[in-house]
Amino acid sequence: METSESGHLSDYWGINDRDSGIIRMLRKAIEKPLYLLFLIFLLYALVDLILTFIQLGEINNWFIALFHFIAGYLLIVLYFKLVLPEYFHRKRRLRAVFYFLVLLTALVFIKLMVSKLWLDEGLTLSKSFLVNEFSRVFHFLIITSVVWTLYENFLLRQKKHEMEMKHDQLQVMHRSLQLSSHFVMNSLSVYMARIIKLSPALATEFSYLTSLLRYSFKEFGLPNFLKEEVDAVNYYLDIQKMRFSRISLDVNIQVGTVAEKFPMPKLCLLTLVENVFFHSDYTDVDHPCRIEFLLVPEASGEGYVFTVCIANKILDRGEIDIRSGFGASSVFRVLEHQFANHFDYTVDSDAVNYSLILTIHYGTAV
Repeated sequence: METSESGHLSDYWGINDRDSGIIRMLRKAIEKPLYLLFLIFLLYALVDLILTFIQLGEINNWFIALFHFIAGYLLIVLYFKLVLPEYFHRKRRLRAVFYFLVLLTALVFIKLMVSKLWLDEGLTLSKSFLVNEFSRVFHFLIITSVVWTLYENFLLRQKKHEMEMKHDQLQVMHRSLQLSSHFVMNSLSVYMARIIKLSPALATEFSYLTSLLRYSFKEFGLPNFLKEEVDAVNYYLDIQKMRFSRISLDVNIQVGTVAEKFPMPKLCLLTLVENVFFHSDYTDVDHPCRIEFLLVPEASGEGYVFTVCIANKILDRGEIDIRSGFGASSVFRVLEHQFANHFDYTVDSDAVNYSLILTIHYGTAV
């Protein structure tokens, strides 16, 4: 059995589940890399002072320790912002090496001047002095290079995810706008006016289709709410029940009017339900397809939690190719983008059965 899950319950992105998890782990630490480096070198300075105190029993010269921290941090900031981008992004490697040598020379010169002007002991430009300084700088630059690499990798993954999200959005828009919505809805209104005269019951059934189409034609950029999406799912299920006389469904949808205030990206839930009719054996009486939507208050009493449970027996289609396009994986990316760490899902599937549990934690309705 294959099991996948979003891996979090409580902010944003990724090309797939693995990328999403990596981005979430790196986001807070890598979004502001210079702050991260500041904390690293502050911790380094504190550990150095503690070890010096343990070894000597006292700290004689606070000034030189403070100088090492400030000068070292300024060096790695310039190395991070100037040298590395010049070398890797702009491909001006000779200039990057020149900048690097200038920074090292300036560091050595400033330390010699500080020693001569403010310290009792005067340092000289000796071999041991240069070895000690370059050894300290080398460790600083290794740490800085690692953080810079993580930061660049984070930015690349984020950019890829944004491109993926735009692609998914274009697929939804293409799916929604293949015909002029005004033409379709106005034409259906004409048919509705004729049908209602012949059979009010048939007109009611026909209204399921018109309502579903009206929702699908809703402009993509407009705010969309959970109640609208759930209503669209209900219309879709009503239509499928009319289409298939041997349909076997176990539907439990309990979503109150408070859902009118909660956002839900358009067509996401509808896509998950539609997949049931494409991939499952929805006519097996012994294994009915389970579709459950529940919106209930949080246990803490603050906000609401929306749960989706879908379970079905998988239909064996033999060698028939499975369709591609806007499917469950795209839905999960869109929902994760929309709800960040308030969204969670788990998928269990094998060759026989499929199940999905999806949760979204909404704040207090306003």
